[in-house]
Amino acid sequence: MKKFVFILPNSRWFDSAKWELYPYNVCLLAAIIKDEYEVKIIDANAKNLSLKQTVQKALEFSPNYIALSCLAVEYSKHAHELAKSLKESMPNTPVILGGVYGTLLPEHAIEDKNFDYLVLGEGEIRLKQLLKHIENKTLPEDLDGIAYRKGDEVIIKPQETYVEDLDNLPYPDYNLVDFDDYCRVNEKFSYADTRDALPVAKMYTSRGCPAGCNFCAVEHIAGKRFRKRSVESILDEIEFMIQKYKVKEILFYDDNLIFDIKRAKELCKGIIKRQFNIKFKCPNIAVYCLDNELMDLMKEAGFTMLVFAIESANDRILKYVMGKPLSIEGVKEKVEYAKKLGFRCAALFVIGSPGETWQEIRNSFAFAEKLDVYCHFSIATPLPKTRLYNDAVKENLLIDGFSFFSGSGCSKGWIETDEFTAFDLEVLRAYDWERINFSTPEKMKNAVEFFKLPEKEILEWSKGATESVRKRFYK
Repeated sequence: MKKFVFILPNSRWFDSAKWELYPYNVCLLAAIIKDEYEVKIIDANAKNLSLKQTVQKALEFSPNYIALSCLAVEYSKHAHELAKSLKESMPNTPVILGGVYGTLLPEHAIEDKNFDYLVLGEGEIRLKQLLKHIENKTLPEDLDGIAYRKGDEVIIKPQETYVEDLDNLPYPDYNLVDFDDYCRVNEKFSYADTRDALPVAKMYTSRGCPAGCNFCAVEHIAGKRFRKRSVESILDEIEFMIQKYKVKEILFYDDNLIFDIKRAKELCKGIIKRQFNIKFKCPNIAVYCLDNELMDLMKEAGFTMLVFAIESANDRILKYVMGKPLSIEGVKEKVEYAKKLGFRCAALFVIGSPGETWQEIRNSFAFAEKLDVYCHFSIATPLPKTRLYNDAVKENLLIDGFSFFSGSGCSKGWIETDEFTAFDLEVLRAYDWERINFSTPEKMKNAVEFFKLPEKEILEWSKGATESVRKRFYK
């Protein structure tokens, strides 16, 4: 049996910020191919391995195939350097790149000849087929979602087909990793991942999002069409995770868990009926799909937190700039009802879109403050393939030095218009975020309850945004 190794680079390499990665995708792919290959997973991130240690572990396994996972463009350097080191040690072993980076920027990634192939989008339906082509020494010309070389010519075939029957996928095989590295990690200061109970697991019940917000790249990664698992399939996996791994909390990491609100209600009713008696979270609630009945059911089912993706307090921006199917009318009432039910609540906003006025930006901050929940503010960041990026390029709004590879998350301003500069956005975001969330004893009390951390730790962390701005701009 031939050997196949999945490798996750260490996010700490090259002084980058640590990123807690969950191995759902590689463990799912491993479950799919393990009937034909001896599979190993090397998670350099979870084990904090050096580049040299990672390559050595791969050498000891002597794989016939290597697959690297890069789930963010800002960590692309990590994947490139790892591929280079692997090729130097095993020059004849095919190296395949999968994940968000290769999917969004295949033309950039494939320039590196240390990558023999890229898998774009969903690997579940094309990885095995690609391996057959490699074994038969044939080009994968019949496959979509693959990038490769034909002599000196680079071929990039975008993803056109998607997994249609999500129920038919196996459960991720967590036996190939040390599950305690992930299920017992408590992520501090995360509006989405703060734990209520350990051990914790992450699950996906659907793929794709039809909303088409201008700043979001999901439709280019998981598709625009919403595909869903059946309620029974989800409930069975929850039961499996409880029995096998003793999980006490599950985070649903769907791009849009409640898009099909009828299914969402059925899921909650199923959880209640089966009496799992564990906690649940949804780190990204599509407010335009939410109603009070669903919130009632979620509360009874054991959901503890709702994160409201509001984005803007201005209907003009929501409809005509972002393209988000949401009206601001009634949003505050939904948040108030969630608070009344006892949910820990957070709200997400995006500032600095092309066409947004300074007053509209201030409106969003004023609206956020009235919600009296933890509020997170992102600066509109042009991601590859998004309408936001295309519009910024078309209107010549990107500042000098713009790069997809900056590693600054959504805290840096890359767009400037007649209404605002990058400096304006970064200063406003940092200072108003601190003011709205932490500036009074009552607000700090709310933050302590939300993050479940001592006030001293939150106070120290809250200074980080303004200190970062000072370092960048103060002379």
